[in-house]
Amino acid sequence: MNFITWLIQNWIEVTGAVLMLIFLYLEVTRKWTMWIIGILSGLFYVYINFDKQLYAMMGLMSYNVFVSIYGLYCWKYAKTKDNSELPFRFINKPLTFRLIAIGIAIYAAIGFIIVLFTDIPNPFAEGGEPVSFFIELLTVTLSILAVWMAARKIVESWYLWMVVNPCSIALYVFKGMYPTTILYIVYAIFSVIGYIQWRKVAIKEK
Repeated sequence: MNFITWLIQNWIEVTGAVLMLIFLYLEVTRKWTMWIIGILSGLFYVYINFDKQLYAMMGLMSYNVFVSIYGLYCWKYAKTKDNSELPFRFINKPLTFRLIAIGIAIYAAIGFIIVLFTDIPNPFAEGGEPVSFFIELLTVTLSILAVWMAARKIVESWYLWMVVNPCSIALYVFKGMYPTTILYIVYAIFSVIGYIQWRKVAIKEK
């Protein structure tokens, strides 16, 4: 199979990956237009993950579409009490504990739904894929929290991406989704850059 044939056969995944890379660049550089790209890339990956029977990831991308709409509102239109833009900020302890509790609940709920209500093989049965299953659950749970935190301009959202991206690389390699694997390798590198950039801005806006 030559490259052109492969590209034609995989154009949906390639297009989704390119859109996600554009999203990453805009996120690192703190541009509100990232959320418009987030809506488009999310729609592509809803289909891509459905096609690969990655139902938790499909649900995540559906969630990302709606949170991107919320993020667009927060970054472009929402104002503080003094009518200024929402600042980049660091997380506080009460919110940290709330997000941990929410994350545990999300992890359990998604696992329950996938095992009982989808057509994937039981990960705990003979021949099942429990490692892939748990990696997918962890990736989805942390991503749900990280996207919301990014919408609220919370710097520590990048910490979660630093965990999510290596897990995503392992998951997509296992599924043979190589354009998406390359995407998450780039994401893993830029997670550190994004954290540094957002942290600098948050310190200035304190």
